[in-house]
Amino acid sequence: MRIIFFGIPDLGLMCLNAFIEKKKDIAAIVLPETNKSAYNVLSDVVRLHNIPILTFENSLKDADFIEKFKSYNPDVAFVCAYNHKIPEELLKIPPLGFINCHPSLLPHYRGGNPYFHVIANNETKTGVTIHYMDEEFDTGDIISQYEMDITTNETFGTIFSRLNEKSVEMVIDVADRLEKDGKLPGIPQDRSENYKKAPTVKPERGDIFIDWKKDAACIERFIRACNPIYGALCYFRNCAVKIWSAEYIDDKKGYNPGTVIKVSHDKITIGTDRGLLVPKTIQVGYFLITDIQDFIKRLNPQSGEKFF
Repeated sequence: MRIIFFGIPDLGLMCLNAFIEKKKDIAAIVLPETNKSAYNVLSDVVRLHNIPILTFENSLKDADFIEKFKSYNPDVAFVCAYNHKIPEELLKIPPLGFINCHPSLLPHYRGGNPYFHVIANNETKTGVTIHYMDEEFDTGDIISQYEMDITTNETFGTIFSRLNEKSVEMVIDVADRLEKDGKLPGIPQDRSENYKKAPTVKPERGDIFIDWKKDAACIERFIRACNPIYGALCYFRNCAVKIWSAEYIDDKKGYNPGTVIKVSHDKITIGTDRGLLVPKTIQVGYFLITDIQDFIKRLNPQSGEKFF
């Protein structure tokens, strides 16, 4: 079974290594654009194993790229994290289809960043869905699905790592079954809009700013959802500050949002619309990441000052 592989790190690299280890027939690999750092990470592995690299000039719709893709006579294409939409012209080529690995329980959380949104939205479960690809994002028939609990202290990073490991296992299982049985049955998804979405998080749009008008429990989840990729951003004394971990106190009281309520030698409490946020790990500027005790010692914050 001839496979064309699409992927970017981390998941792409993990799945690629698994395919190589299992001695799958990788006819070619489609990498990110050559000016992306992910290209170099993957290309080193690909060249080490003498796997042909398929490149495109402008987009996956380029006529030259489509012809090169056809020339490899793929039976199936696997997509393990990729930053371009697959055009319909390509989807039609492999007889066993395009198969994607998506880190959510589809049809919920279609989109570019399920890891962030399931934590921020206080979900108790998430998972991995292996599905056929069609002309829309994350809407194709489901081949297999895995569900897992989201723990109390889960972060973007812990979910990312756990789901990546499971994704590799599931992708290899699907590849084995395709080799044995041919085209696998899929369960159609509901294509309506009645499902939770997972849009890409864009820091430049302000998506990682802490909203102190929300309740403390919500802000604490938001901080975990931003850790370790983004860091939950705010300002203190006009300096950029990122809070990497925190606890909260739900005393059912409302406070002036973002206001320092109380400071001790090892603790600072910040008011929210309901309850108090208690930062534990904090970053000041670009270089100093420290615990809250050191932050208090260095900056001597006072009750009444504001995070905004």
